[in-house]
Formats: sequence, C-alpha cells, structure tokens
Amino acid sequence: MKSKGLRARATRGRRLLLAAAAAGLLALAALPAARWILWRRELNPVLRGSLLAGRQGCPACHLPYRAVEISNPGSRWGSVPRFQAGNFMMYGESRRDIEEFIRFGAPRSWLDAPETLERLESQRLRMPAYGSSLSDDQVADLVAWASVMEGIEPVGGEAVAAGRQLAREHGCLSCHGIEGSGGLPNPGSLGGFVPGFVGGNFADLVRDEDEFREWILDGTSSRLERNPVVRFFWRRQKVAMPAYRDDLDGQQIGELWRWVQALRAAERPTSEP
Repeated sequence: MKSKGLRARATRGRRLLLAAAAAGLLALAALPAARWILWRRELNPVLRGSLLAGRQGCPACHLPYRAVEISNPGSRWGSVPRFQAGNFMMYGESRRDIEEFIRFGAPRSWLDAPETLERLESQRLRMPAYGSSLSDDQVADLVAWASVMEGIEPVGGEAVAAGRQLAREHGCLSCHGIEGSGGLPNPGSLGGFVPGFVGGNFADLVRDEDEFREWILDGTSSRLERNPVVRFFWRRQKVAMPAYRDDLDGQQIGELWRWVQALRAAERPTSEP
C-alpha cells in the first residue's frame, strides 16, 4: 500500500510538472501575440510619423550624422535644414507649411513665385514631393512628427508649456519618446518598448493623477507591483522608471500631469502606418 501511495504521488508530481511546463510553453507562445497587441495599442500619430519618416528616408537629410547640416549649394541658406536646430522659421511658420513641403516639395507660395521657383530648381538637393505616393493619413502622421520635432504649434500651447519644459529638463522624452509618443526599445519588458503618454497602454499603467504622482515620486505603481506577471517582466527589463522624489515637488508634478492630459486629449485616431 505504501509503494502504491508513493507511485500515486510521483504520478501526480509528474502531471503537475507537465502541466507547469505546458503552461510555460503556452505563455512563451502567447508572448509574441501579446507584444503585437501592445505595440498596436501604442501607435499614435507622432510615433507612426516617426516610423514612416524612417522608411521614406527623411532622417538621412533632416537628421544627419553628427548633427552637421548637409551642404546644398544653390539653396537659400546653403544647406538642408536639420530638425531640432531651431531654424525651421527660415523655411516656414506653420503645420500647413510642413504639409505643403511634404506634399509638393515646397510651400505653394514658393512654387507660384518665379524667383523662389528658380532658386528651387537651381539648388543641388531638392525636397521630394510625396503627395502622390502617400495617403492623406500618412501625410498627417508625418506632419504630426515633423511638427513636434520643430516645436511648431505645440499641443496645449502656453497653458502646458511648464510641464513640457519639465519633461525636457528631466529627461522624460529620452525614454518616453518625443512629445511622449513612446515606442523606444526596452529589452526584457513585456511589450519590448517604453510606453509613451499618448498611446493606448498609458491608461493601463496610470489610472489617475494619484497613480501618476506615485510613478513620478517612486518610479513604480504599488497597484501593478502586486501583479506577479508585471513583477516578472519588471525584474527583467533593461530600462526602469527612475524615482524623482528628490527632484520634483507637488506643483511640478501637477504641471507634468496637465501637459500629459493635454497630449492625450489632442490625440486622434488615423489609419495604420
């Protein structure tokens, strides 16, 4: 009887091990699908625009190696304008100007004026016109990306400028993406990327302003820490949220929260990239 009991326990043990192994295999098999879903939820106009810009070759000219502008003899300023250099004002003033650069290769006012058209035709490098090869939604995504790169008509305007400046000063955008657009790689994390402020994943991580403050102050969420799956991936991710308890006060965190809310309120869905 004793040997039968031992065999029964051994059999149950093997079954439990097999069940655990099967559950582990299922989890591994489901991980790519989970990451795909999280990535699709993360997409937003600025992130889609950034990805599309890379595929269309925009950074090759507008984000050159070592930030040295590319020489362009014959052009108005002798070089190709570099994003984030603060010189877009010499070429345009609004999102409409950016859209016309993308659609037509230059603002319509330039193309309609003989003197500026002559200069465009004489310069060595000329902005391509993408109007015939991109959809309206794709153009809108590129405009969203280029606009935040150049600080043109920022979301929320002066009302949330303090929060935006704090995010820049404390390195938030280095991980969470320009204007909180997200998508930067984070090996070992559940989604494989650092979530931004405007995608669909933010609401799962931050339910309200109190939890947002907890993230900023302590670099974590006590609610999510109780989830074993979350803890598993948090221990393995390479990029972790820092704690700013010694760097930011309550008023500053409130300004960051208002900026994030302005970003989220302005987000609107468009087509896939």
